Amino acid sequence: MGFLSKLMKNPIVQMALPMALTGGASALFSGGLGAKLGIGSLFSGMNPLMANALKQSALGYGTAALSGSRRPGKAAMVAGLTSIPFSYLSAANAAKGFNQASQGMTQPEKYLAGTQSPEMSSAGFENINAAGMPPMQRSFFSQPLQGPPVPTYGFKDVPFNVPKISAMDVLTGSDKLANVRPNVYSPESFYSDSPTAMGSEGLTRIATPGEAGKYFYGSIEPGKAAVMPTADIFSKPEMMEVVTADPLTGLTQKQMRPTGTFKTDFLPTAVSQAAGLYAGRDTPEEEFEAAKRRRRKELAFLYGVDESLIEGEMDNPFYTGAMMNAGGIASLNMDMGGDVNGPGGPKDDMIDAKLSDGEFVMTAKAVENFGNGDRYAGAKKMYQMMNKLDPESEKMSEV
Repeated sequence: MGFLSKLMKNPIVQMALPMALTGGASALFSGGLGAKLGIGSLFSGMNPLMANALKQSALGYGTAALSGSRRPGKAAMVAGLTSIPFSYLSAANAAKGFNQASQGMTQPEKYLAGTQSPEMSSAGFENINAAGMPPMQRSFFSQPLQGPPVPTYGFKDVPFNVPKISAMDVLTGSDKLANVRPNVYSPESFYSDSPTAMGSEGLTRIATPGEAGKYFYGSIEPGKAAVMPTADIFSKPEMMEVVTADPLTGLTQKQMRPTGTFKTDFLPTAVSQAAGLYAGRDTPEEEFEAAKRRRRKELAFLYGVDESLIEGEMDNPFYTGAMMNAGGIASLNMDMGGDVNGPGGPKDDMIDAKLSDGEFVMTAKAVENFGNGDRYAGAKKMYQMMNKLDPESEKMSEV
């Protein structure tokens, strides 16, 4: 984890990581990989604004945690908030594309084309033999013409008005298009060259204009509801230039329209994650404390002592009172030995001491215990023991 933490703190890695995350984010959250892992379904019921913000927050939290940030939550929040402008731009482009594509939209409509006489059920000819007349034939009908005229129908395309949508409609997942259902031809509709084709029951037959002997059998049913476009900030549609001409004026117009394919959009994720990393960085005070901790470890290793004995950059632990905190042999300078008096408590190390090589310092607690809880009694016994072992040492009366 130490190597990974150092790697994630490298500025070059921090700049490259959001770009790499963008490449896999689309597949992770909405592609095949996300479907297999069940990640994509976590955001399926959310509107695009919330879904994009949470996706960027999840990436921001993970990136900050891996980099050793003390504030991964703040990094996640900033990454999510930074994604909102990109979500709006994506929604605006999606709404614009939808509105352009729905212009001039039509739907089929059945209409009354005219009427025709009722068809006869049977007809034929009969011979006529009259005296003095040559043989003749005349036509006959088993049923005479009767009944009202039969209506005939046709199909035509008529304009279908689709309500315009806004960027906020896309961002909030509005149900504005829920009831927009343009009519479509039934799946049972078909073409045939027979005026009495099988399977045409319940369908309307019309002759196909411009194609003699061709008939269209069809019916109309409501189509599927229009789908609100999404505001995907991980990928964007590839566009192509389309030139259209007005048949009345002859004027041409150039438009950029989607091709139906998508490519990864690096900018939103790169900016959101960079903002998250910046928000989760250490404060100057924290950076200074971290630098001091690193330097303390280096100095402790250099002197071969515990980190707690390092007091400062320019202080040698063997020349300060730090070594005296726990007692022991010191290589400092205190010529005469004896009791130490001054400010601070038993372990505050507020009194600088100069000792000599080989001298031994007792802790305040040891002195107190030697006097059965009395510090001065303990110091007196210490002096007695020291004077007995070293007659030239400082006497109690000389203090």
